[in-house]
Amino acid sequence: MLKKISYIFFFFLIFIIGILFTVTWRKKPGYTVHGIDVSYYQKQVNFSKVVDDGFSFVIIKATEGDYLKDRNFAVNWNAAKHDQLIRGTYHFFRADIDPIKQANWFVKHVKLLPGDLPPVLDVETTENVSIPLLRERMTIWLNLVEKKFGIKPIIYTNLSFYNDYLSTSKALTKYPIWIAAYSKFFSPRLEGKNKWMMWQYDDNGSAKGIEGPVDLNVFQGTIGDLRRYCIPGRFEETPLEIHIPKELPSISR
Repeated sequence: MLKKISYIFFFFLIFIIGILFTVTWRKKPGYTVHGIDVSYYQKQVNFSKVVDDGFSFVIIKATEGDYLKDRNFAVNWNAAKHDQLIRGTYHFFRADIDPIKQANWFVKHVKLLPGDLPPVLDVETTENVSIPLLRERMTIWLNLVEKKFGIKPIIYTNLSFYNDYLSTSKALTKYPIWIAAYSKFFSPRLEGKNKWMMWQYDDNGSAKGIEGPVDLNVFQGTIGDLRRYCIPGRFEETPLEIHIPKELPSISR
């Protein structure tokens, strides 16, 4: 009888563990600062409801390549500011397009203000270019945008892409990392000693004020830490020390 009860308890425990590993937490436990990222796919966003739902920041798509501006960028960008969300914006990188043209296209459409997060370079595909060339072109874009806005950009990519292609580049590992990894339970681990700043843990989440699915994110730190990453001038927190090169550094692979 005791043996039978032990088997039942064992299988019940396995069942509970299985649920824990497959459940999607809308708000990831253990983190105090949550955010979303949006593009035109989310259509009309009510950012006031997003704030009421407990989200502190939003990253908004601005541009892609040297030819596309997100059709909802201007509306989302202004609405997020109006509703007091900490806002940031990203550029979807096309590795087969001149990075100088891409940087110019991005800064043409984006105006960052004190209190905004650093610009984000979204890199998800190689476009069949070599990895050394991908890294070089990323570095050019990052250098140019850093000089333009006076703040170090953030790199967004998925976990396998980062570990396979970017983690050994000295030129790229100096940038903050926003990592996409849709684990249901454990936080992502980057290769080497690299650490992530933000984690996109769900690409099929939900938030009040948004119809349909939305990406969910956490920031690794407090709201004060997040504000320190922002362009100085709006928040009272002491900004992070940054060094802006007077000239473009040589490209390192």
